[in-house]
Amino acid sequence: MSLPASLHRADEALGALQARLEPSTLLNPLDEVEARARFSAGGPARFKYRLLRNADDLLRECDAIRPPDHPLGHELALAVDDLRLAIRALRDRTPEAFEALATASGWWEMAEAPTERPPRVRAADARVMLLPEIVSAFEGALRARGFTRWRVITDPVMSARVLVDSPRRLVRVNPRAVVSPTAMRALVAHEIGVHVARSEAGAAQPLRLFATGLARSLATEEGLALLAEAEVEGLPEGTADRLALFAAAARRARDQGFTGLYRGLEPLVGANAAWTTCVRLKRGLRDPELPGVYAKDRVYWLGWCAISRFVAAGGDLALLGVGKVGLHHPVGEWLAEGWISRPG
Repeated sequence: MSLPASLHRADEALGALQARLEPSTLLNPLDEVEARARFSAGGPARFKYRLLRNADDLLRECDAIRPPDHPLGHELALAVDDLRLAIRALRDRTPEAFEALATASGWWEMAEAPTERPPRVRAADARVMLLPEIVSAFEGALRARGFTRWRVITDPVMSARVLVDSPRRLVRVNPRAVVSPTAMRALVAHEIGVHVARSEAGAAQPLRLFATGLARSLATEEGLALLAEAEVEGLPEGTADRLALFAAAARRARDQGFTGLYRGLEPLVGANAAWTTCVRLKRGLRDPELPGVYAKDRVYWLGWCAISRFVAAGGDLALLGVGKVGLHHPVGEWLAEGWISRPG
């Protein structure tokens, strides 16, 4: 069954808007290295950011997108709402704006921990790979899978080692990244095997929304990516405990400033992991020393728990391969209606 032309128009408008906005370059600090030096010397946490100067124009464009009354139109409207909240958070940089984004995105949902046997532990690997080798490995992985429209670029304004930017078909690599060959194989499974692959599968669907991500699909996405790592190389020892700890740290960050949060985490995870975690939880906020949090990292724990339980219950992972959908989406119904197709 064909989709309404008005749905296609709304989808194209949302996709074009997403392609113009680069949240990671606005969300992550421009001066993390210098900020850490100041913090280590006893100063408060302070960061500089690239400003979103056309936020009001972008919000007006969001308001102009009017999806039709259709089940997939409802999904498109939810994605527009998510984008609107993200723009407001990046414009205002207040705890209230980031809290609204987290609540709408489902990042505060509770997770029921899986009870099955933990996956095998990733083997230790002493050798390290530096930036040129990392970039080459990702480029080779893209070519091997036939993802020829994707590029690998370096991006210094990142808190993660790697970021898949689906609207622009980019794999962004932090130039400070250092990984072992074992971890590199796991990263390829995570970033290319899941994030890029699901985006490419979504690009083959009638709506671009399936390539960029439906609302509340991120936890499923990251759960699948962790599962892919576990199947290829295993997960680092204690991964589940760390994910649970960081999910709990996000809750504490609602009521604590950067320094207080850091002091609570450092004895548990060490200085480097405490710093990285606090930066990720406090990034984007105008004053990281005030209570408030960017709670997106909770999706790793939520996703791992949900996907682990889904697999243990015999769930069909193939249905999740149609694009960037979540476990809660009625993919089977959409396939039956002919609105989307199974991956080739």
